Amino acid sequence: MQPRRTFLWLGVCLLALSGSSLAQPAIHLKRRSLLAPNNLQDYRVGPLLRRKSGSSHYLIRFSAAPSKTQLQRLKAGGANVVNYVPDASYLVSAPDETSWDGVGLDYVGRLDTLDKLSPLLARSGAEAAVVVEFHSDVDMQEARALVAERNLTIVEREGLLPSDLLVQGPLDQVTRLADWDEVAYIFPASRELIHGDAVIACAGALTEEGPVAQYVAMSPGWLRTGAAGTAVGLQYFFGAMTPTLPEASVKSEIIRAFDEWARNGNIRFSAASGPTAARTVNVFFASREHGDPYSFDGPGGVLAHTFYPAPPNPEPLAGDMHLDAEEAWRIGASIDVYSVVLHELGHSLGLGHSDLPSAVMYPFYKQSSALTADDIEGLQALYGAPQDAAPSVPLSAPPSSTSTPPDAPPSTPALSITIASPAGNVSITNAAVSASGSASGASGALRVVWTNNRGGSGTATGSTLWSVTSIPLAAGSNRITFTVTDAGGATASQSILVTRNVESAPTDRIAPVLEITSPGAAAILVTADRINLRGTASDNTAVVAVRWTSSAGGSGVATGTQSWQALSVPLLVGINKITVSAYDAAGNAGSRMITVTRR
Repeated sequence: MQPRRTFLWLGVCLLALSGSSLAQPAIHLKRRSLLAPNNLQDYRVGPLLRRKSGSSHYLIRFSAAPSKTQLQRLKAGGANVVNYVPDASYLVSAPDETSWDGVGLDYVGRLDTLDKLSPLLARSGAEAAVVVEFHSDVDMQEARALVAERNLTIVEREGLLPSDLLVQGPLDQVTRLADWDEVAYIFPASRELIHGDAVIACAGALTEEGPVAQYVAMSPGWLRTGAAGTAVGLQYFFGAMTPTLPEASVKSEIIRAFDEWARNGNIRFSAASGPTAARTVNVFFASREHGDPYSFDGPGGVLAHTFYPAPPNPEPLAGDMHLDAEEAWRIGASIDVYSVVLHELGHSLGLGHSDLPSAVMYPFYKQSSALTADDIEGLQALYGAPQDAAPSVPLSAPPSSTSTPPDAPPSTPALSITIASPAGNVSITNAAVSASGSASGASGALRVVWTNNRGGSGTATGSTLWSVTSIPLAAGSNRITFTVTDAGGATASQSILVTRNVESAPTDRIAPVLEITSPGAAAILVTADRINLRGTASDNTAVVAVRWTSSAGGSGVATGTQSWQALSVPLLVGINKITVSAYDAAGNAGSRMITVTRR
């Protein structure tokens, strides 16, 4: 089957609906599927460029899921596991003289150059900006040297993974990096990365055997348990929530993300009775060590991680989602609960990372409101399109039995909430807005709370008929969410967008544009103890100052603004990351970084 337009989950292989791919041993990459041969001959065939002689990276596949003894024997022979490749396959680093006999393998080979190049690179122009992913065991100083020797530019960006580099240069030169053994995958950089916007990387789906790399196709997803055409039934369970936000609001945002995936594929979710129930996505917030091999690193690092379904992960770990409780979680802004959970749920369902920068499943989190066509195609390749005839299970409802005795009392209606006023998204000039509505269903007393993504929260008056006299508004857009909770802890939410128009001159939010023209490269090597920097800066109003700071210590003000220079910037031996920033009168800043290595 040929690849689809933008569908980058499967490349040329389909793992999806029947699960038949598991019956035939294969290694599933985005660009191709490698069928296991009857012998292990010719695995060293083909050109190989490498900076470290004596060892290289190999794709290996066991004839069946390996035992711990087999893996120990593999490691004893000098092979180190770098990535897991569903199903029963690994990417390993091993010496040239490694013997694969007696380990139980039915395939040994190497990543081909084409395996390392995203299909989307063909859309790039003569000049390209790409993310180059190196194997996680590669020395990144060697990786930087490799890129620099090809006369390509390394653009320093915060938020990349430790084994990633943002690289710019002629497309034909960029793609030749794939000839090197150290390079794992090359894919297009997003607009945010190119422009220097703040980004946070997702390390990818996890398995008990290790992380899954960008060049790997999706997993087979959750196995179907019902008849063909019926929705794939999954469950969810909430553990500890973040203490920085109202619990009901966080659960509402998580359920909203579940619902977005459910309405676009032939899957449905219901509440589980406990975290270890079969086919359950256990969602909880935790800090540092929390019971799996992937410890969290505190504020500003890894936001979350999620385990692939079963297979390849065992129950009850399969599909579980863990979020770092120490991050500054928000609703509708910054580290947004909904956006992060929406991305991570794709991994829970079996999707890997997409190469398409606009996709929710692109490996760098961004504010999202809905799935893209690329995300939906990946989902439907695994589970099929939504079936209108399939019964709908409210996500906030507790699990129910599969059948109801004829003499059973009528079931309780699903919990729901409606907003009567304002009647729709509105624009006003007032500093506050009132709201009212109704809530129904579920059991016991109902409680309604509101939250504003721009700040503030409170409790409504009433329950089945509720109202709020005054909700403070910030200038601009305010997404106000109303959440009802019943006595059993079930929740339902609705949101409205209220835009407050402030009658004053518009605030300048356009940052200056700064360029470093000398030195002409983003990373250089010197022996002197000082360096001179020069460049230009521009703004929609005016640049009022240019300043520099160094990771090695020290800061200063450059001379000039439109044309500026920072002379005699001190350097320490080793790596010096120097950031130059241009400021306008409103305090907006535009920055560039140069890495200077002093020997």
